[in-house]
Amino acid sequence: MMESPESGFSFGGSRNELPWRGDFTMAFSLTVTERATRDAKAREILAQCPDVGSLIRRGHSRDPDAQAIVYLRAALDPSPVVTTSGELLGLLNAATGWLRRNGVGPGDVVSVLAPNCTATAIAYWAAMSSAIVHPLNLLFTRDAIAAQLQAVKAKILFTPPPGAPGGLYEKAEGLQRSVPSLTRIVVLPMDGRVQLDDEILAPTNERDPIDVSNPDRVVALLPTGGTTSEPKVVPLSNRNVIASALGSLLAMEARANDRNLVTLPLFHVGGAFCFSLPTLASGATMVIPTAGGLRNPEVVASFWRIHDAQRITVTGGVPTAIAAAAGAPRGGADISRLRQVITGGAVCPPEIERRFLDVWPGDCVRKLYGMTEFAGAITQTPHDRQERAGSVGVPVALAEVAVLAGGQIHEGASPTGEILVRGPQMFSGYLDPQQSGATFHEGWLRTGDLGRIGEDGEVYVTGRAKDVIIRGGHNIDPASIEDVALRYPGVALAAAVGRPDPYAGEVPVLFVTAAPGATLDAAPLATFMQEGVSEPPARPRAIHVLAEMPVTPVGKVFKPRLRELAAEAAAREALVVALSGAPFDVTARHGERGLQMIAKVPAAAAAIARAALGQLPVPFELELA
Repeated sequence: MMESPESGFSFGGSRNELPWRGDFTMAFSLTVTERATRDAKAREILAQCPDVGSLIRRGHSRDPDAQAIVYLRAALDPSPVVTTSGELLGLLNAATGWLRRNGVGPGDVVSVLAPNCTATAIAYWAAMSSAIVHPLNLLFTRDAIAAQLQAVKAKILFTPPPGAPGGLYEKAEGLQRSVPSLTRIVVLPMDGRVQLDDEILAPTNERDPIDVSNPDRVVALLPTGGTTSEPKVVPLSNRNVIASALGSLLAMEARANDRNLVTLPLFHVGGAFCFSLPTLASGATMVIPTAGGLRNPEVVASFWRIHDAQRITVTGGVPTAIAAAAGAPRGGADISRLRQVITGGAVCPPEIERRFLDVWPGDCVRKLYGMTEFAGAITQTPHDRQERAGSVGVPVALAEVAVLAGGQIHEGASPTGEILVRGPQMFSGYLDPQQSGATFHEGWLRTGDLGRIGEDGEVYVTGRAKDVIIRGGHNIDPASIEDVALRYPGVALAAAVGRPDPYAGEVPVLFVTAAPGATLDAAPLATFMQEGVSEPPARPRAIHVLAEMPVTPVGKVFKPRLRELAAEAAAREALVVALSGAPFDVTARHGERGLQMIAKVPAAAAAIARAALGQLPVPFELELA
């Protein structure tokens, strides 16, 4: 998910036709008639399904014996837990009844701090269908969880049981004392059972007697913008969420006989509304590859065997996961049923896509680009279209995309500028209205991403405004560095960020990790980069080989941490010279004021340290020893 404006994602490329495609050449874009037909279909379904519950029933009312959810308790679970369509709908009814008996009404907030599994899915969709769901990032600290719960006035919190991996229950335990609205913490089992605390849910045909079908009713509150003491929360309505799901459903042509591998967590807008909900709405099967998903090393190592055993037809993941999957042994796994691969979380580097397509001989790894504030996808490459190199597809159904450049809004082919979007998916503003600020421009939602629109309406994302490295007024696209690094043998992941510099403001530095079994030496890689990066200002000043790349909970490279490491390196370099061997320590962290540094130095050297650090364009504090 490329960040936008506070959070977002981006889903990758093109190859030979698969046998099931037939002998024809796909176009790159959609004709005016095709767009009109697609949009009309989306409006028709949107009118028929005014709320999330009715959209799910639309998909799974056709065949009660069909498989709705398949939960793998282990990567190669020989007897996974299967929930049929009839059981799914009955369990959603039962969970709604449970919520009502426990005092949860349509305007109450139900928070979910749990990884993907059957019980989490039931709790999530029942909460959204009958109340307001509030999914929480699993890596939030206890303080961040408390701040979120207070901000949304959560009534119930769902967590895994005590002792479960990740310590989620332990992080939440006792929060009722600091969150007055929180009445109960409810435990969800992670083994495929659907149980709320000690009550095992049995499917029922008894539907919620309360009408929750208002399209404008807020049904989800999604955290975004980090973990500061002032959480930023995105409210999304039935209309927002359903329009988003339909955009992805029509782009991927979700089918009732599809078996889709769920690789993104439900707390992520892409996992919830670009993949899981379209799967449910089409009546297809969701296959959940353990609670850890693609963060589970066993799942990654067994990636292709899972696709064979579970007859997967649609799969995907963030680029880091796609890169790892490309390195997994295929063995004799039969993946001929796999018809579509979607990558999200960030722009997929061409080299990673090439590696994946060397294993899966598909037509392309399809991109999807979107953001939390737009409830999901902005653009997505249609299932039957190729991509122009570097594009992230075309606007999804009902979405309009423009570019703000030179003070003008360009709705057709455009120069590079800030990407704007509007449509029924667009939220109306943050939960705290004071945080909305410059989020909108003349009725358009500002993404904070840089890009352009091509001649055929395809969209190109060239970077995040805050990710651009500005070296002495020269704008450098990190991708121009990263793409070269990924061509070096043995490089698994690469990320370029700006390092504070007293003269240029910032200079590019490169972080890399090695592929399994490979060893990287920074010196020859530096030579390779000098020769491969044609633009001299973009050549990295330093290269850091990391044992592990910092990533977000959904697996995309976490560049804020890399900026911290780069700032620490710059500060150490300055202090080593200035303090002439005196002991010191430097820590860089992102806070409410952005990137900041704290340096511990001897009291006698305070003035010298202050002068040295003062040359760097990063706020700092001194702690005297």
